[in-house]
Amino acid sequence: MSSQRTLTLLTALSDELVEMRVQLEDLGELTSELMAECSPQTRARGLSRTQAFDLLIQRLEGLSGLTAALGVGVPLDTALHTLTLSDLADRLSGRVAMPSPHTAASGDLMLFD
Repeated sequence: MSSQRTLTLLTALSDELVEMRVQLEDLGELTSELMAECSPQTRARGLSRTQAFDLLIQRLEGLSGLTAALGVGVPLDTALHTLTLSDLADRLSGRVAMPSPHTAASGDLMLFD
C-alpha cells in the first residue's frame, strides 16, 4: 500500500472513530435519561456501570486523535503523545499489558487506579 493511501486510510479511520464516539455519547445520554426513571437502588447500581460510556468515549477520542495525527504524517512516537489517556498511550506503545475483555467487573466505581 502506498504511503499516501495509508495516510488517507488513517484519516478515514479517524473520521469513523469520531462518528462512533458521537453515537456512543448519544447512547450514554439515553442511558442517563432512562436511569432517571429507575428506582434509587437500580440507579445506584447502574451509575457505576454507566461510567463505562465515559471511558469508551475517552478511548475513542484518543484513538481518533492518534489516527488523525498519523494521517497527516506525524511520527508514531509523537502521535502517541496526543492520546488523552496516559494508560491508553502506555497500552498502545506496549509498555503495559492490554486488559482482558473477559475480566469481571466488581461493579465498584474506580475513579483512579
